[in-house]
Amino acid sequence: MNKIKLPLNYIVDIYDFSRLVVGLVFIFASLSKISDPAAFSNIIDNYHVTPVYFNNLIALFLPWIELFIGLGLLLDIYPETCSNLSIILLLWFIFILSLAYYRGININCGCFSVDQGASSSSDILKRIIEDIVFLVLSFIVKIRSEIK
Repeated sequence: MNKIKLPLNYIVDIYDFSRLVVGLVFIFASLSKISDPAAFSNIIDNYHVTPVYFNNLIALFLPWIELFIGLGLLLDIYPETCSNLSIILLLWFIFILSLAYYRGININCGCFSVDQGASSSSDILKRIIEDIVFLVLSFIVKIRSEIK
């Protein structure tokens, strides 16, 4: 009933599919930020949403939170808590990306890489749409983990 039919006749439960996709996305997103928190802090500063000292704290802790969310979802450990945290983060990411898009700030969003460089407004819009998709998948995980 809640199955997605994939090529080669593999059947994957939509909960497992959503959990694995969001988990892998969060793990992948955390890696470059963990390896270079200073560059990530600079990217956060480019949004002009938080003070510099707060940006440094975010740059130190957010990637580790993302990693633990991803590992929790991937390994199905505390999926409800992990999905709640992913929903909160994704809503925040959508908000700040939308704010940057609205204000015409062309920056690297820092989502998956800390490489400096400007992104076009269409890149930011694409990232907003991707985050909305990940948000929907996180809600699927949340709803199914509450039922379990």
